[in-house]
Amino acid sequence: MNSDSDLNLLKESARKAASLVGRYDFVRVLTHYDADGISAGAIVASALLRANKGFQLTFLKGLNESFEYERDELLIFLDMGSGYPDVISSVEADVIVLDHHLPTGKINAKKEFVHVNPHLYGFDGTYELSASGVAYFFANELGNNRDLSSIALVGIIGDKQKLLGPNEEILKSGIEWGVIEEKPGVCLHSGKLRDVLSRSIEPYLDLYKKDDELESFLKKAKLDGEKEFDDLSIDEMHRLANAVTLRLLKMGAYEGVIEQIIGRRFILKNLPIVNAHMLTDIVNSCGRAGAMGVAFGILAGDKSFVEKAVRINYEYTTEILEELAKRKREVKEGFCIRYLVMNDAPSASSMATTFSRYLMSDKPIVVINVKNGKAKVSARTTEKLSRRVNLAEVMKIAAEKVGGRGGGHRVAAGANISPDKIDEFLKEVDRLCCAMLA
Repeated sequence: MNSDSDLNLLKESARKAASLVGRYDFVRVLTHYDADGISAGAIVASALLRANKGFQLTFLKGLNESFEYERDELLIFLDMGSGYPDVISSVEADVIVLDHHLPTGKINAKKEFVHVNPHLYGFDGTYELSASGVAYFFANELGNNRDLSSIALVGIIGDKQKLLGPNEEILKSGIEWGVIEEKPGVCLHSGKLRDVLSRSIEPYLDLYKKDDELESFLKKAKLDGEKEFDDLSIDEMHRLANAVTLRLLKMGAYEGVIEQIIGRRFILKNLPIVNAHMLTDIVNSCGRAGAMGVAFGILAGDKSFVEKAVRINYEYTTEILEELAKRKREVKEGFCIRYLVMNDAPSASSMATTFSRYLMSDKPIVVINVKNGKAKVSARTTEKLSRRVNLAEVMKIAAEKVGGRGGGHRVAAGANISPDKIDEFLKEVDRLCCAMLA
């Protein structure tokens, strides 16, 4: 059980980071390209702008990518760095790391260094504080930036976190500040109910191109598919929640996802797209499609990006839904894992997340996407299984054995390996998972 003093220590660390920023007129910011990383980038950029600091923001897929800097600069790494101690140790400049991944080794910084990470203060970075949350606490040491709590919530939702500990404080702050509103209901997109249900990936309801099943679903729940989701009455929302819960249970979804999508939904009152879960999916899809600037623009409050972002999300969602329908039959069984190897697919992480949460929740799943001569690995499991299987450790050990790199969280981790090492890597992953489950 964490105490207020633990959170105060984390805030004190964020205060040291803000103090270091105070010495510079220009800051170089490097962040991850997923929903949490983009949100963290938007928070830090807004805070720097308000503090009259110049900055350059760069999106990276990870620290396996190269990056440029000058020795007399300050570098801020967001949603990355804690798992790459060798890379951070090699930087010949002042460095701040705002991350929530499990630290994997000692960072021997060449110059001044501040490391803000919930794991260093007894909090669980998998569930209690995301990178955008760390960025939020940092931003509030630069000035009064409590209104940025709405952006932090996008990162929290994007990383499938819980509203506990520091995350709960961020939510309360947003509600008190008037930028977040909590409502009862189901976490689905805005739009006509029929379209929302058929195209939903989070939660995945497996109703895409299944018109008869969809109409039966609506009829049994006594719902009008042409009605706007946002216009549902309390009674209709209750019937929808029951119907969604029943379908997920029949699909074999992990029971833990139900509490994440049924009960509480959030309205972001100071952002161009107010449906928090819809905005999270849009930001994530823009990142996966390489349109991080579009997602950043929306989080910065620019309404002109909305139309393009919604179109990107529609195209990305269609790709993923088509891939899911096609790839279900290609998933293979190991002893203690399931795995899927794809070529030139739109996303390994989205596939792994959906399979693990909604379709095959009884074993960890490893999805590998071979693209441009590289093999990107995404591994996922449920919270229940993660108490026994630490995917961050599995990915790190197995990837290093075949000359790659890996890490992440217990429940969600990844790796980068050479395509010719896939079979050897999968055997080692299966062996490690079996050993942990034994």
